[in-house]
Amino acid sequence: MDSTSEIMTLLRAARALLGLSQDQLAERAGVSRQIVVRIEKCEGNVLVDAIGKVRSALEAGGVVFIEGNADRGPGVAMIRPAGTKLIDQT
Repeated sequence: MDSTSEIMTLLRAARALLGLSQDQLAERAGVSRQIVVRIEKCEGNVLVDAIGKVRSALEAGGVVFIEGNADRGPGVAMIRPAGTKLIDQT
């Protein structure tokens, strides 16, 4: 990811993908709910270690963080389960 603030913004989107409440994510990450709130508000006084714990909890739930490039910004997606195929919609 390009910056800590971009990562912090993506963590909220990732939580939404998993359908987790802030309390549920905090429990999975081993941090307080207040830390999750501060991360999602992109507050500057959050330890990098706490951000890493939250990100790891989301990745363990199946979230993938996608790097940005010249054409688009960074994003999040869900891992496709093994054996799942794309449906040709043409």
